[in-house]
Amino acid sequence: MTNNKRTAVLVALSLIFVLPLLVALLLAHLHIVQIGEDYVGRLALVDRLFDLCLVIGILAVAFCVGRRLARLLSLSFLTAAEEVSFSVMMGVGCIGVVVLFLGLAGLLSPVPVLVAGGLLMLLTWKEWVGLLTTSKQVVVSVVSTKRRLILSALFLGLVMLLVLRSMTPPHSPDEAIYHLSVAKRFVERGRVFPVVDNWAGNMPLLIQMIYAVCLVAKSEVAAKLLSAGLAVICSIALFAFAARFLTRRDGVVAMFGFFGAGMIVEVAITSRIDVSLAGMLFLAFFAMATFFETGLRGWLYASALLSGFSVGIKYSGAIYVSLLGVMFLFESGLRKKDRAMTVIRDGALYFSIVAAVASPWLIKNMVWFGNPVYPFITGEVAEFSPAGLRYFGPEDQVKLDAHFKKARKEMPALVADRESQLSKSAARRLNRDPLFFWEYFTKPDAYNMGEDFHYPNYLFLFAPLIVLGRFRWLAWLGVLSVMFFLAATLASWVARLLVPAYPGLTLISVVAITELAARIDRRARTNGSASIFTVTLPALAVALAVGSAAFFGIRQSMRTNDLSFIAGKLSRSDYMKQFYYVPPSRFINSLADKSRVMLIGAQTSYELNRDYIADVNWDSTEWRRLLIRNNSIEEVNEDLKRRGVTHVWVAYGLFTFVAEMGRENYPNLSGLPTPSPDYQAQTINWATLDQYSTGYLEPIYNDAFGNIVYRIK
Repeated sequence: MTNNKRTAVLVALSLIFVLPLLVALLLAHLHIVQIGEDYVGRLALVDRLFDLCLVIGILAVAFCVGRRLARLLSLSFLTAAEEVSFSVMMGVGCIGVVVLFLGLAGLLSPVPVLVAGGLLMLLTWKEWVGLLTTSKQVVVSVVSTKRRLILSALFLGLVMLLVLRSMTPPHSPDEAIYHLSVAKRFVERGRVFPVVDNWAGNMPLLIQMIYAVCLVAKSEVAAKLLSAGLAVICSIALFAFAARFLTRRDGVVAMFGFFGAGMIVEVAITSRIDVSLAGMLFLAFFAMATFFETGLRGWLYASALLSGFSVGIKYSGAIYVSLLGVMFLFESGLRKKDRAMTVIRDGALYFSIVAAVASPWLIKNMVWFGNPVYPFITGEVAEFSPAGLRYFGPEDQVKLDAHFKKARKEMPALVADRESQLSKSAARRLNRDPLFFWEYFTKPDAYNMGEDFHYPNYLFLFAPLIVLGRFRWLAWLGVLSVMFFLAATLASWVARLLVPAYPGLTLISVVAITELAARIDRRARTNGSASIFTVTLPALAVALAVGSAAFFGIRQSMRTNDLSFIAGKLSRSDYMKQFYYVPPSRFINSLADKSRVMLIGAQTSYELNRDYIADVNWDSTEWRRLLIRNNSIEEVNEDLKRRGVTHVWVAYGLFTFVAEMGRENYPNLSGLPTPSPDYQAQTINWATLDQYSTGYLEPIYNDAFGNIVYRIK
């Protein structure tokens, strides 16, 4: 029996044994879904196993789709790590686009998603044999020596820690604001549609499309596990890069060192997309570097595809892709000295592929909003209806000012108090200068937005020690990382947006550490003394970095009682009570089924099971739309009633939060001019809302976090 036939038989036998298990897991999952979030019991562990199997299945399909694409591009992989990382990421990009088209066609529901998944599996059936073969190669490789077995066990332990921390309901504010809340709305309606009240829902959402598949399967935990899985794929890509261009030892250290950043760990275990974007962009660079080393054009096309998928994940990916274009021109025109027509042809082809792959996100926004990168450039729409759309203009600011004058006239003391509170908050604003890059290490909390343990990788402090001239592609990674840092910090001071620079900086730092260790070792031997710095220094540095990130993660997990939820001792309902936005959400869910709530300042809407109008902008855009559409507060009230709004959830803490955080280096998406000082825009919102709540709202819920739920009289 040939190897291919033997492998095919093993696949068939595996399916015979695995399918009954998967059916049992599915039945247990459906049983818990039917009971609801109050379930407590041993089946919870089975449900977590279902979540894990779902993610493994999605990644397996992604591998096969990407591996098929790699064959079409005639890519030749040097290691199994290369094969896995490139195949999975290219497959993830393809699946995300397929789900987007399903959503645009109004087919985002269980049956069409299953059919699409089945078709992808049929189209790539030959690759499933390759998946098993690659898996066997990996297993054989990691157990071939005692040292490899120990390192593999340690890395598996790190992965298991990520998995366990991901096996909880989504509770990060960003998840509840848009990453999952928008995907949930798409799934509820069975289609992708223009989200007027949540501008983030119109951004590129390639990874969120796969999160939507998880929600179709009623598995929100799977979305978090998928994010963690893609973070692991990114770390494997670092090993693959080092194995091709550096040394395998550097690759092993980089695999671990990547998780030495609290930023990476804390983002990876949530259903956010920054680490996935970092992995996609790094592989786009990796593929381009391989093209210049091998001359095989398939790698250039792969780089273009991955770049297009990156722009489909987040607009900021375009910054890195543009820098890759600079690298392409330098390497082709100056180093290789290709003919001008060849450089122009290849460059045009590259960016044509990027544009084609990213175009679905841009085209849908152009059709819906007349702006391919909505809401950037134009700001958000002031009006959006079948009759047409209109953007905010100077006349709208005049109308807002008129409303504010009325509020000041009616309630001078209260408005003065609001102005005083906002002024005091603004006085506490931190002074941030993006060029003072060292402050990302000395004052990391200054560049976060209330996130715990979003610390940088302190291994990066070793990066300046490297002699980049000796490492061509590391030099390019350094240039791209620095330029991306400068460009990103000019757009926003939020440190999480810098994650795409982390893979490159990790590799540079690792090589700097190993170089330093080698120098110390050589000097010790020259002096006639023994030294083991070559091994111990990199291991110690990485152990300290990864150990501290793991320690903070474990402490956080203990604080939120994660293991009790995973084991089924704590229901989802009880687990979620500890997060500030859940109690008011639960109160709203207890209202009559036909209730409709408008959110003002309350950005986290994922837990709501009632119809709602979201508010995710610092400017409370939906409230401003009401003000400019009506001439008086009384008309505002009648407008809300016509739209079926019965309640208003206000989180007053947002006004002072925005004043304290400031808008410096942060996009203004309202489309309206921001008064100077910028917190005065919050004064208008707060004062007019006070005017409305005094005359037309009745408070029926409030809590210590500043959340108040009103009933419209």
